[in-house]
Amino acid sequence: MTDWLDYFTANRARPRPTAWHRTVALAPPLRDPLVRSLQRFQVGEQGAGRHLRRAARASGDARYAAAVDLFLAEEQAHAKTLAALLGALGAPVLTRHWSDGCFIWLRHRAGLHGALLVLMVAEIIGEHVYRLVHATVPDAAVRAAMARILADEAAHIAFHCDALRRGPAALPAPARQAVRCGWRLLFRGACLVVLLDQRAFLATVGEPPRAFWRATGRRFAQAEAHVFGTAGLRPAGPVSTIQTPGATDTRR
Repeated sequence: MTDWLDYFTANRARPRPTAWHRTVALAPPLRDPLVRSLQRFQVGEQGAGRHLRRAARASGDARYAAAVDLFLAEEQAHAKTLAALLGALGAPVLTRHWSDGCFIWLRHRAGLHGALLVLMVAEIIGEHVYRLVHATVPDAAVRAAMARILADEAAHIAFHCDALRRGPAALPAPARQAVRCGWRLLFRGACLVVLLDQRAFLATVGEPPRAFWRATGRRFAQAEAHVFGTAGLRPAGPVSTIQTPGATDTRR
């Protein structure tokens, strides 16, 4: 098992962009849908994670609980980065969004492993959207910030997969299959919501619905195989510049 506490402790020491000292100027056809997209994901990143913290402490694994605290600190750092980027784009942050409220409602009605399954849905979809921002926005500072977030998110997904291998993956076969099917349905339902909610941004960056569906599905399949099978999980793509612990270097 990867020592995630050591990983998060080391990653905390790495500098990360938190503010822009100039305006990020983009043409309105890209800026406006990008702002709406980033506003929604910024809300999701800024939660305090009190339910997850309590569930992690209740597991009795002190190192895991400490790693969860550091994971949540990284999520909040992402929220600050996105808030700073929105400010540089001349846009406000949102105080709430209904989609984030739905995820919170689901997580609060589950134990540790159920909460992680719900959280993973948001992490996988968010990772793909950040990848589109990184590939599309012609601003070096924005691309650097997205690269750092993507490197973190690749590790976050692997971290949660490791934890889930000790939960749903250890259930008897019928229960395990039921959880697996429910997780797939939840993920695909969330993908449909994002396709509708983010349709303007996806169209602007040239991502057809079918391409979004396939790309997120491939990433979900990687995570699912790691949780319920024997496959190892690798970061999703080439912008990751840090090596997740216990893995070979995946930079291209």
